[in-house]
Amino acid sequence: MMKRQRLSPEETSMREAEERKASRLRGWMYAMLLAFAVITLLTACGLSGEDGGGETHLHGSETWETTGSYDELPGFLADYTPHTGDLYKAVHDHADIMSGITCYCGCADGVAVETPHDSLLRCYVAEHPADEGAVTWTNHSTSCGICKKEMEEVIALSKQDKTAEEIGAAIDAAYKPKK
Repeated sequence: MMKRQRLSPEETSMREAEERKASRLRGWMYAMLLAFAVITLLTACGLSGEDGGGETHLHGSETWETTGSYDELPGFLADYTPHTGDLYKAVHDHADIMSGITCYCGCADGVAVETPHDSLLRCYVAEHPADEGAVTWTNHSTSCGICKKEMEEVIALSKQDKTAEEIGAAIDAAYKPKK
């Protein structure tokens, strides 16, 4: 059996001081860990106090923002050119035509996005109600040249009083990959 060596009063005092110091350090570490967890939780829950009319969240690689109507554009457009904003403003007036237009940027195949888009309208609006209620916008087309060009053509051809079928045929002729 091993004998325990008795510590001198000076050694005992030094050991106790080291234990108090280690205890304080552990306390600070736990406090920092707790603070990090709280900050992470608040950030993840969106309690950052961001100003803006819409609810914004990520959906795959896209940012989605819900606004009260088509008249209220998403806040993420502040980061883009006025021309991009004008294209988004035109969505409501051309939604019926856009819903029948195929987008050829790769989003319909799921290449450019995680969830395939079913029309050019989906490149601008993630969820759209049948009535005039809330609209969930997507930022997909803000940085997609093909989506923007197709929308420009929809607007231009609509001004020339072309039918939805004629507009769809023109978009297909211009953007559909040749076999």
